[in-house]
Amino acid sequence: MDTVEDPRKFFAQHHHAYKVSPSHARGQDLATLVDRLSPKPGQRALDVATGAGHTAIYLAERGMQVTATDITPEMLEEARNLAKERGLTLKTVEAPAEALPFADGHFDRVTSRRAPHHFRDIVQFLHEAWRILAQDGWLGISDMTGSQTAVGWLNHLERLRDPSHHRALSPDEWYQALVDANFEAITLQVSEEPMDVLEWLAPVSDKTPAGQAALQFLDANETSREFLRNQRFIKRRILIWAKKPSDSERM
Repeated sequence: MDTVEDPRKFFAQHHHAYKVSPSHARGQDLATLVDRLSPKPGQRALDVATGAGHTAIYLAERGMQVTATDITPEMLEEARNLAKERGLTLKTVEAPAEALPFADGHFDRVTSRRAPHHFRDIVQFLHEAWRILAQDGWLGISDMTGSQTAVGWLNHLERLRDPSHHRALSPDEWYQALVDANFEAITLQVSEEPMDVLEWLAPVSDKTPAGQAALQFLDANETSREFLRNQRFIKRRILIWAKKPSDSERM
């Protein structure tokens, strides 16, 4: 496997770009992901690897009591600033996805949007999410994905662009991991978003060594139509909803 850098290095460098990114702030996956979780005022929500806080803010705007975690202090500062600008209350905690410092059954909803491919251990994150969810609580995830045969190629490309990229999972891998973590009522939704290659590369510049290496890899390899068509990069996303069942449902 390619060497993977600490994500804090990348996100400390690009934190403001994620705050002002239209895709992260208003991308279609945001509303689709959260609205299907049926957030209700007063419920407790945790947004894991919140980045600049866009998902946490969306949850708070719906009246939820929201906590946001991330491992990068600069990103948490962006999230706090964004909440202040919107007149919202947001609790932030510096913590990794694999070791969430919260009591069992504390949250009604747990989300993680466009982040799990950076996690060192997605399976451990899912077990942590299950632990801290209340019975009948829901998990919602959005992340990049690729087919079983092509996701390895995608991971190599993304690691050239961003050395802190760890591993995106295929839909089958996600499903098996969710089952193994004891989630039920699992729904997976895969979509594609064509974009300009430089838009995909952002916030990395095509003038940087990382940007040039990624573009050279795209040019030098026969890229599957799964990811490149008509000179447009195809960002494949997976949206996931899964429930922690009640004790009676597990009997």
